[in-house]
Amino acid sequence: MPRPASHAELVRPDRAWFRRDPVELAPLLLGAVLAYDSEAGRVAVRLSEVEAYRGVGVDPGSHAFRGRTPRNAVMFGDGGHLYAYFTYGMHVCLNVVAGAPGTSAGVLLRGGTIVDGLDLARSRRPRSTDRDLARGPA
Repeated sequence: MPRPASHAELVRPDRAWFRRDPVELAPLLLGAVLAYDSEAGRVAVRLSEVEAYRGVGVDPGSHAFRGRTPRNAVMFGDGGHLYAYFTYGMHVCLNVVAGAPGTSAGVLLRGGTIVDGLDLARSRRPRSTDRDLARGPA
């Protein structure tokens, strides 16, 4: 992913950029900045921990390992889509879909560092330390 000169100059790759094997995509996402803009403001995270998962019948850790369901259907779509899911009754996890449509591969975005919108992030997770604001489940 092209690196912006600063976190204020975010670059948005097209979907074709994500149409690659998740094992190839995952290290390219390290250091990338993921930003979300809302009415309350922007929160941006520099990714520091990711995990690659291949799809159906290949990777038992993948949500798509046992095939397509209504819950994981987005993983069978085009690369570049974000897929959020609730796990263990307490955590929300975020994946980016990898590969061509139908491959059901993804990269789990496990952790990062807030680089913009720290106060807003704190307000959304008041019991977390700054270090844990953008870190995945235990």
